[in-house]
Amino acid sequence: MKLTAKVKLLPTPEQRGYLLDTLRRFNAACNYISEVAWETRTFKQIPLHHRVYHTVKDRFDLSAQMAVRANAKVVDAYKLDKRVKRSFRELGAITYDDRVLSWKLAASTVSIWTVGGRQTIPFAAGEYQRRLLATRQGETDLAYVGGEFYLFATVNIEEPDPVEVRGVLGVDLGI
Repeated sequence: MKLTAKVKLLPTPEQRGYLLDTLRRFNAACNYISEVAWETRTFKQIPLHHRVYHTVKDRFDLSAQMAVRANAKVVDAYKLDKRVKRSFRELGAITYDDRVLSWKLAASTVSIWTVGGRQTIPFAAGEYQRRLLATRQGETDLAYVGGEFYLFATVNIEEPDPVEVRGVLGVDLGI
């Protein structure tokens, strides 16, 4: 079963600035890519990549992998509906993969690509999140929520065995 582990980043003021600038630059690149996709009606990953890759890297000063991630974000947005032009919030979340973000669980740090270079940033996580992170698989989202930075990591845990119900089963409808 797939779950999400949420951890809070604890950046220095300088690292905080780098993370904010990274979000802004990345999402500006997504808006540029979306504009190109909309104007040319190019919504598939590889054709759009060929149209925008070098321009995105140069104009927005992104690493190669971040240019690829921006393209993927735009393509995913257009999968929902190609009749509406997509735009991206200035501080919208970024999806990182293992090429641009690595976890050091024992040290409680992540190494993450930013526009200021790769940064090693501590994170806060409880024991439950640490157990989840041991099964981390795939991508991790960097999000700016309520003035704080969080990482949302996809984890894969074993599904518990079903419990046989006898008698009455109660359901909380939240009413």
